[in-house]
Formats: sequence, structure tokens, C-alpha cells
Amino acid sequence: MAITEPDSRKPARYSRLVSVLKVVLPLVALILLSLVFLLARTVDPSEAISNAEIDVEERARDPRLSGAHFAGVTDDGAALTIRAETARTDQDATVRFEVTGLSLLIEGADGERMEARAETGAIDRGNGTFVMRGGLELSVTPGYTLTTQRLSGLLDTTLIRAPSEVSGTAPAGTITAGRMELRGETGDDAGYVLVFGGGVRLNYQPEN
Repeated sequence: MAITEPDSRKPARYSRLVSVLKVVLPLVALILLSLVFLLARTVDPSEAISNAEIDVEERARDPRLSGAHFAGVTDDGAALTIRAETARTDQDATVRFEVTGLSLLIEGADGERMEARAETGAIDRGNGTFVMRGGLELSVTPGYTLTTQRLSGLLDTTLIRAPSEVSGTAPAGTITAGRMELRGETGDDAGYVLVFGGGVRLNYQPEN
């Protein structure tokens, strides 16, 4: 039977391989790490999302809220709700908001209801007031559908004023007036009163 001696060259080759890897692997890791830093660059906000529908830089300079919602109860018990598509803080007053896509809802305890929609407006929580402007449409029970250019009101009391011309339909026909006011009454005559003034013209249209 033949006896073979162990090949002494194999351990030597293994030792050399291990020695080479100890040098090569750290060098490869160092090269990869260097490439990471060399290829990295500062992110440009204007190129962050090429298909974004918003201006990232403008939004950073001009922060705003989407779907803003303000709600409360007035002194005379009416529920007041204001919603806005966007609300932006006024630079000169942190509790004042410039808003777009504004809608107003006032609901009285006895079912009285007023709704209004406007393109733009402002809500001043410091002074407790709001303003609605531009292409304004409103409806008031019982059966008024009106248009005007501006409404102003209070957040804690039912008092809504339209200082410019108001026109639209009334329960008895069509109406045009130089101004309008909706206010809450207290005491024995508690309720809500809709007052027209400034050259009121009512075109009476009987049902029959």
C-alpha cells in the first residue's frame, strides 16, 4: 500500500491568501466609502420632485393650512362654522388668517339657517371678526337666495352685514337693496331678524 505525504504547499497558499485579503478588503471598503461622499450632492428643493404640483420653495416661504375649520357658538346660541380651502397666517398678526374657498354656516336654535360662500376672505380671531369677499352667494331662511360682493361678521355674536348692493330672490319675489344685515335678538323678541336698507326694491310675484 502506498503512503502519500501531505502537501505542505496548501497551508502556505492559504496563509498568503488570508494576508492578501486583509489588505485588499479594507482598501475596497475605503474606496466605496469615498465614492459615497464624492457622488453625494446638495438637494435642490426646486428639483426634489420633478412632477410635484406644488412649489416647494414657495410653500417653505409661505406656509399655509389646507382644509381649515373654525367652529363656535355665539352669545345668542347659534352654531357658527367656517371652512376654508386654504388658510395663511397674516405676517402682521399671528391670529389673523387670509383664506380662500370660504364657506359660512350659521344655525339657530329654532332652525334658522344662513349659508354663504365666497372666493376669498379673512378670519381675525384676535378681534373676533371675519370678512368674506368676491362672488359671494348666500341663502337665508325662509327662502332668500342672494348675491353680494362683501360680508362681514362677528365670531361670538350673530351679526352679519353686507355693506354693498344685495340682490336675488325672496319668498315673495325678487329683491334688490343697497345693504343687508342679519342680527340676533334677545329678550322677549328673541330670534333672528333680516333687515334690508338703502333703496329696497321688491318685485312682488304672487304664487298664482
